Amino acid sequence: MIKVFRLLFLLLVLKGVASAAPFLIENLDKNRINIVAFVTSWCPPCQKTNEYLLSLSEKNSDVFVTLLFVDEEVPSTIFKNKNLELISISLNDAKKFGVTQSVPYILVLDKELEVVKKYSTFNEDLLFRLINNLKNGLYENGTLPPEQRIDLWQKNRF
Repeated sequence: MIKVFRLLFLLLVLKGVASAAPFLIENLDKNRINIVAFVTSWCPPCQKTNEYLLSLSEKNSDVFVTLLFVDEEVPSTIFKNKNLELISISLNDAKKFGVTQSVPYILVLDKELEVVKKYSTFNEDLLFRLINNLKNGLYENGTLPPEQRIDLWQKNRF
């Protein structure tokens, strides 16, 4: 009898995950920096990631955050805002984006929806610096794109 209740509970919990619409990068907002984080609500590193990204989405209109909860429903304690999307995703669908066995897994996309950086762990300082560089039109390492650089050697030669 207990096995039947466990099975029913599992079916109810995973029903929302299985029926969720597929996540597509093409549906993200161009003209903004996008952060896509594959997380869960129960692991400590994911909880820290969730808190930071929630705060970032509330304070920063240039950044859009998508939290993808792997193999679980979206927690009722987290609320959407205009810069935050909450989605349930299955592990099989998450694997298409490079998620293996561990979360958090974070993708940072530029305003052209190109993946700039992938993080398999959460590092607040690195993520903060990367977002600031992208907001200022710089590459991830803080340099200008080649078409905006001035070659001082050639400029001073002639």
